[in-house]
Amino acid sequence: MTETRVGLIEFGKAIHDSVTVPGLGELPGGQVSAGRAVRGARARLRRGDRIVEDHLRLGIMVRKKFFSSDVEPVTDAGFLKDVFVVVGRRDLGNGDALELYTDDTTGPDLSRQEAAASVVAPAFDPLTGFRAQVQVRAGVLRFGALCSSTRGGRPMRVLGLFGSAGPLEELPSGQVGTVLLGFQCDVPPLAGDALTAFPSPEFVEQRAGTAVVHGVSDLGQGAVVAAVEVPEGRSAAFEVGVRTRVLRPIGTTFNERSTVIASGLPVLSLARDGIAVRTTAGSRVFTVGLGTRDLRQNDVLEAYVPSPLSAPLLAPPPAPPVALVDVNAAPGSELARLPGLTQARVATALELRQRQGGFPDVEAFGVAIGLQPHEIVRLRGRATAGRVALPETGVRQLDI
Repeated sequence: MTETRVGLIEFGKAIHDSVTVPGLGELPGGQVSAGRAVRGARARLRRGDRIVEDHLRLGIMVRKKFFSSDVEPVTDAGFLKDVFVVVGRRDLGNGDALELYTDDTTGPDLSRQEAAASVVAPAFDPLTGFRAQVQVRAGVLRFGALCSSTRGGRPMRVLGLFGSAGPLEELPSGQVGTVLLGFQCDVPPLAGDALTAFPSPEFVEQRAGTAVVHGVSDLGQGAVVAAVEVPEGRSAAFEVGVRTRVLRPIGTTFNERSTVIASGLPVLSLARDGIAVRTTAGSRVFTVGLGTRDLRQNDVLEAYVPSPLSAPLLAPPPAPPVALVDVNAAPGSELARLPGLTQARVATALELRQRQGGFPDVEAFGVAIGLQPHEIVRLRGRATAGRVALPETGVRQLDI
């Protein structure tokens, strides 16, 4: 496993419950109660004993300035610091918590497309990060949706969705609006990029509680019995057969982290005061039998029940194919819609096309009008070069 829990933000513990930011509205305030909060981190929302959503992103994080009502962006907040965040949900409230983590291998399910949109005009703001005006090509783009860019990078969240009249919950096909992406972009958006949106399950798992390992007895054949204790002020109800994951603490009190060593381990046995039981409800000290030998003192056992598989969603119809612009025949108005083609470059293209009869391919077209290599790449899938009769050069071409 590669998941490392790096921080926890608890809502209802900050001095201020919320703060109002122009253009964003009211942002919920929370306190970093474990580890550190790093802007851009992945997060899951814990509400009571349930993980109600995973693969959120800490897209925007601000704090109040000292002796002022203004806010300023913050990239890293330490233990017991108050922060105000944007993660793609508007319902964060007292008692909720964001569990921050890193994971290099496990990502969200991106197999079911919900919407497709094209970036028209990107922008950047030092306080709120990246945003982009987009046009939805297929499906319905929704606030909070997972999305990915054709140019790569980790999946992002739609942190905000805005129309001409203000915030929106969704943007249907054919409509133009603004998507707030914040500081979660590994690859900044560019005009002409395509964004694909995906649905995410509302309920991920139910937590049955945690217990700290105080001692381990090796039974051989790959199994151990661990003496554990439920932390003060918490509750846990382990049952035989319930799944558990093992978390190994690392770091210090002011930078507390834990790595998931194993996951999906069933509880093989439970005992209380030396007597076998099926459940530990109401007990703080008991023993747990697990099918692993990689268990140490101070490890944390986390019992959980995964959510049932969601019913498959109907995929929206595929986006209609984009008509390619023929650089050897298209009028100036169509050339101007290609990424990177300013009015001056369009004029150059028309002049060169008339003088030399056309261009052998799209790459030659881009070079001739002065596009940079990264701009030429963006013409792929958007432009083509129809066959033309180019003037003789006097050089014979041999087929070898």
